[in-house]
Amino acid sequence: MSQPTNENTAPRDTQPEEPDTHRTWLGLRTFEALSYRDYRYLWSCNFLVNAADWLQILTVGWLMLRLTDGNALLTGTVVGIRTLPILFIGPWAGVLADRIDRRKLMASTQGILALTAVLFAILVSVSEITETGSTGPLKPWHLFLYVAVTGVLHTIIRPLRHALVPNVVPRIAMPNAMALQATTRTATRLIGPALGGVLIEVFGGYNWNFYLESAAYIGALIAIWPLRTPYRTKSTANESTMLQNMGEGLSYIWNHKVILYLIAIMLIPNLVFQPVVFILPIFVSDILGSSEGIGGMLLSVMGVGGVTASIIVATYGFKLGTGKTIIYAMILGTASILVMSQVPLLPVTIAMFLIMGFAQTHIRIGDPTLVQTLSPDELRGRISSFYQFDNGFTPLAVLLIGALVQFTNATFALTLVSAASLIISIATLIFAKQIKKLD
Repeated sequence: MSQPTNENTAPRDTQPEEPDTHRTWLGLRTFEALSYRDYRYLWSCNFLVNAADWLQILTVGWLMLRLTDGNALLTGTVVGIRTLPILFIGPWAGVLADRIDRRKLMASTQGILALTAVLFAILVSVSEITETGSTGPLKPWHLFLYVAVTGVLHTIIRPLRHALVPNVVPRIAMPNAMALQATTRTATRLIGPALGGVLIEVFGGYNWNFYLESAAYIGALIAIWPLRTPYRTKSTANESTMLQNMGEGLSYIWNHKVILYLIAIMLIPNLVFQPVVFILPIFVSDILGSSEGIGGMLLSVMGVGGVTASIIVATYGFKLGTGKTIIYAMILGTASILVMSQVPLLPVTIAMFLIMGFAQTHIRIGDPTLVQTLSPDELRGRISSFYQFDNGFTPLAVLLIGALVQFTNATFALTLVSAASLIISIATLIFAKQIKKLD
């Protein structure tokens, strides 16, 4: 097999020599993975996609709240159903990621996302949004349709974003690459909602957020276009049927129980942390008595906690061991939600969102890093899609929590969910010996 001497000219499906020492970028080990050209393209692409995603999460939630005159169930559900398509097409998206050129599939999907966002922005622009509804053509069902379509497209992108990381950096740089990958989510949680909240407050409308979302997708398309995958091995998925490909992925996960356990662990952030974000408009308006600006600020504070965690992991790694850190982060994150539900004061809520962002990011860096390093490249798309499968249950969690809020109150709902999750997290610490041994 040929050994390219320059990463910028490495042909696809050609494996460069694996380095045995760490690099630096701008003189810092923290940004090691960014010293690889193709990783910089991927990082930039993911940053813009996540920025668009957070803009949508913030804006759609508040827009539905206005259109339905404060209906908690519909507000939580419309944001939550974004991940529902994962249950139906998620594993098949993973099969595609192993059969088709991952870069081209990601680029084409982002182009469709950009077109969808700008069309929805036009619909919002020609409608007048009031405190109790809309006097234009925009109706609540339009929001459900919009998030369903974008949810399908994001379902295709999700396994690609994870599977591409090991294709653009060597194994030695994987932990750092996954940590920096997490900053694309945490940093945009800091920037996107804050900017979106300001745009709503300043311009008194929601349409500019969707135009900005479309622009971010176009930027992501431009960023991913020159990317190459020097560390991808030649796929054999096309030698079998898609159904056989699916069976191969399931068989590998079942026969490697550690990966199965790591997938199960992600139920906590996806069924607890994410729903809290999705019902944030309800918590902010009903419990804190505040507006969109405070909601955007809280998501930004969560982003600060996440960015801090990402930088710490990128610089120092997991000093306690990756497995143990994941479990401790589960306990810390669920405890922060419990405290927030019991002490509904803005300063306390700010502190708890900071902690929640810090804890959740440790989980979202450590867990996928272990999954990716334990998976063979020819199966990474499929394993990544099953790993993301937990996200598909988020709408059900949001629906249940939204119903609890609607028929009881936000305090009771958050207390019940966080207390149950805290008990599960502590039990994991006690009994999950295989996970604790992973480093």
